[in-house]
Amino acid sequence: MAAQARQWWKTTAWSLVLLVMALTVLWVVPTPNIVIAPGITGNLAAMVRVRGGHTPARGKLMMVAVSILSANALVYLYARFDPALQLLSKKSALGNMTMKQYEQYNLAQMQLSQNTAEVVGERLAGLPAHVSVLPGAVVAGVIKGPADGKLQVGDVIVRIGPYPVTNYAKVRGILHRFQFGDVVTFTVIRHGQTLSIPIRTGRIPGDPDPAVGVALAPRVDYVIPRKVRIQSHGIGGPSAGMMFSLEIYDQITGKNLARGRRIAGTGEIMPSGAVTEIGGVGQKVITVEKAGAHIFLCPVGNYLAALAMKRRMGYKHLKIYPVANIQQALRDLQR
Repeated sequence: MAAQARQWWKTTAWSLVLLVMALTVLWVVPTPNIVIAPGITGNLAAMVRVRGGHTPARGKLMMVAVSILSANALVYLYARFDPALQLLSKKSALGNMTMKQYEQYNLAQMQLSQNTAEVVGERLAGLPAHVSVLPGAVVAGVIKGPADGKLQVGDVIVRIGPYPVTNYAKVRGILHRFQFGDVVTFTVIRHGQTLSIPIRTGRIPGDPDPAVGVALAPRVDYVIPRKVRIQSHGIGGPSAGMMFSLEIYDQITGKNLARGRRIAGTGEIMPSGAVTEIGGVGQKVITVEKAGAHIFLCPVGNYLAALAMKRRMGYKHLKIYPVANIQQALRDLQR
């Protein structure tokens, strides 16, 4: 009997050792995937401050963020069976960016969304906020390619070779004038200094023309009558834009949109007030349900996916509203 017990313990110990070894191997083996997981909500009253604005009353307006991480083999296998997780190939999610470049791009997108939200929120409240387009093109992201290590996020490209950049949409046409392998001087403004940076054009996957590997945004001037301070705490991406706009409107007007409720939302805001699609909406449904939200506002284009996740998880009390623009979001909350 004692011999049998010793054999059982020996077998169990070896089984545990083999299991730990297998899990360790799976943990260090990379895969060409990322996983999107439920993240956090942020109380916008604590993140947004409008100069001279009203103090938020009862209830909360909340933004929503997801977690994005590289999927090792262990995480990949787990995500295949967990409905709360979404697997994407790095190629489809990141394009030609590394994770670090993708993070930098998302931080730039967050700043852009804040600026746009300030204009939209103040204009919604009746203030003369507006956006003026300026000559030049802003580097919003740098991918693996010729520009990597030479151009930086936030650089303003004002000239390419001898050609002035009058509008960011003109950059492709300017680069079309050059050949693959040409060394082209990019004149940029960086932190107030004008720099001339030579870059050799190359081939970027998906682009038939000579390119250097940057994502561009328009160079604009935001005219904002009431000073606004937004603390995003390192969260990236443009998807909080709509909710920033609503919080700014709420603090300026004192309308108390929440009225004692917990209201979460997501959606990229355009200068026109349009609300456009975002990623990870299913994981955001899980996040806002765990945060005790009563209402979830999401872009029209994400509505069916959000509703499907709500039904899949069996959530009974969360109400999801599809919105196409900021005016509709405001009407839904006031109704």
